[in-house]
Amino acid sequence: MQLFVHITNHEENVTPIFKRLIEAGIQGATVVDCQGMLTTLTDCNSEDAPPIFGSLRQFINPCRQSNKMIMVVLKDEDIPAVKDIVHSVAGDLKQPNTGILFTLPVMNWEGVSHK
Repeated sequence: MQLFVHITNHEENVTPIFKRLIEAGIQGATVVDCQGMLTTLTDCNSEDAPPIFGSLRQFINPCRQSNKMIMVVLKDEDIPAVKDIVHSVAGDLKQPNTGILFTLPVMNWEGVSHK
């Protein structure tokens, strides 16, 4: 089992991803609001951002209030299908401003029934 995490600043992608997960028979996903480090450390109206963050402003939007984090515990064999779903909605995550995804091993879990 793995915890699949996809973080995006494109809120409009969440519903299409969830719809495709349901169509693929994947249940139990959840979405939570999250905030990136740059937004947390800088005031959007301030020019006094730490030097490294100030230089990053040209590439990202630090004033975005929150991102969306999709999480779902999956069987190892379901990971490729879910990655394909995210890519079909969000595009190539190697491109700027498309989000990130990663998985973490799950050693123990309770409360979710699987087929």
